Amino acid sequence: MILAIYGTGGTGREVHEIASSMNGDVSRWSEIVFIDDVTEERSLYGSEIMPFTAAAERFRPGEVEFVVAVGEPASRELLYERVAERGFTFATIVHPSAFVAPSARLGAGVFVKMQSIVSSDAVLEDNVFIQADCIVGHDVHVGAHSQISAFAHIAGNAHIGERCYLGVRASVREECTMGDDVVVAMGAVVMEKRVPSRVLAVGNPAKYVRRKAGSKVFS
Repeated sequence: MILAIYGTGGTGREVHEIASSMNGDVSRWSEIVFIDDVTEERSLYGSEIMPFTAAAERFRPGEVEFVVAVGEPASRELLYERVAERGFTFATIVHPSAFVAPSARLGAGVFVKMQSIVSSDAVLEDNVFIQADCIVGHDVHVGAHSQISAFAHIAGNAHIGERCYLGVRASVREECTMGDDVVVAMGAVVMEKRVPSRVLAVGNPAKYVRRKAGSKVFS
């Protein structure tokens, strides 16, 4: 099996180094490649870079599994759908130092980095990216294509919508229901039980600002 890392930015480079380190122990992948539709570079960290069109021509479903390695939730969804439409599968990768409870459920393409905890009966939907040292509490549900940044803490029974972004050291209270396309800023503390879709949460306790349609986390 070949691992295709979709993205050559900071997240892609992190994923490559983690996957390469893990692969030295278990030999899960015979080769690791990068997918990037913009760069003119053709190699990075000793791995080949190719656009998705070239990968789709070279590899058949069953020969390669993909992981989306970009931080922007809207872009994560776009790339995930592009890969899925061609019939390819996704790698679910958990760093050995992370703890994922046996009762937790992880979707396709989920990536869990070092020292993070995914607790009892938590659900991470497809293409969720969990950065290092996060805590995802019991019975938490994280919607597809969301990114949870380092040291973020989601307390028990919270529900995070699709394409959400939690910044570094963000905290979400227990039993919170958060809509889709929400951005929780660095260090923000969400104390309310309901957070509407398409808002930016800032401060402690968090206050909410409506996000513009189509706005991105990294502009």
